[in-house]
Amino acid sequence: MALIRRRVVIGGVGHLYQGDLDLGRVAVERLGREDLGGDVVVEEFSYGAVAVAQRLQELQPELLILVGAKERGRAPGTVERRDVHALTDEPAAIQGAIADAITGYIDLDLVLDVAHGLGGLPARVVTVEVEPASVAPSEQLTAIGEIALARAIALVRAEL
Repeated sequence: MALIRRRVVIGGVGHLYQGDLDLGRVAVERLGREDLGGDVVVEEFSYGAVAVAQRLQELQPELLILVGAKERGRAPGTVERRDVHALTDEPAAIQGAIADAITGYIDLDLVLDVAHGLGGLPARVVTVEVEPASVAPSEQLTAIGEIALARAIALVRAEL
């Protein structure tokens, strides 16, 4: 496998067509249409955490920006930028994350845990997370989700 070194990888993580939980996919779809520079790769990472870890090993970015919606009990539409540090090195936790990933489960935290456990995370990782207003099946984001998406995309651009 040839290495493709890129300075920045922007990855969207979402639950496809599950209301605001699909925000990561929509974000990278929109960002992918922009000229962000030749050293930036924009990819959809909703396909599986183990494959994402392998893709990150291939790209070897200096910075990974993950975008998505995650229920954390915040007010709906909250947008939060977070530097990721101190992920677990406990073998049982990493094995559990990989087992969850193999079953097809996808989630921002799971992508981080699996990629970390498999040695695919770069030294610098940032998440841009949105608290979903709705997680009901839908092909569209809610109005709150759309507003939060615009703020999330602005935060991603600011990282570049």
